[in-house]
Amino acid sequence: MKTLSGLDSAFLYLETPEMPMHVGALHILELPEGYKGRFVRDLRKHIASRLPAAPVLRRRLWWMPLNLANPAWVDAEPDLEEHIVAIRMPPGSGVAELEKRVGELHPVLLDRSGPLWKFHVFDGLEPGPEGGRRVAVYSQLHHA
Repeated sequence: MKTLSGLDSAFLYLETPEMPMHVGALHILELPEGYKGRFVRDLRKHIASRLPAAPVLRRRLWWMPLNLANPAWVDAEPDLEEHIVAIRMPPGSGVAELEKRVGELHPVLLDRSGPLWKFHVFDGLEPGPEGGRRVAVYSQLHHA
């Protein structure tokens, strides 16, 4: 158990639905020619294999009794089905539709009962410049 710093705790205490305290990043990826798998399933498998080397993805908050002290981090095993979610876009969706959907997701606060991160994997996007299948990954990571 490791107590959060004052700054990290402030990120939690100041968070509101109007002012989320997570950061987001959107990546659009063109898959290799001939790729047949489901990207979201392969990403879950890859993250699962890397979790031992990424302790920040394996911790959740522990609130102190009566909130008399800053919360602490405790070990947790993330449910990758909940932390890496698939979102099917209408076939042929472009960047504008993708950005609109990300704009709807960004204000949603991360669930504090588990690790404070989430990846959204978008499928159904229009082909890339080379004609290949594309997916997008929108990641949310809490400042704390």
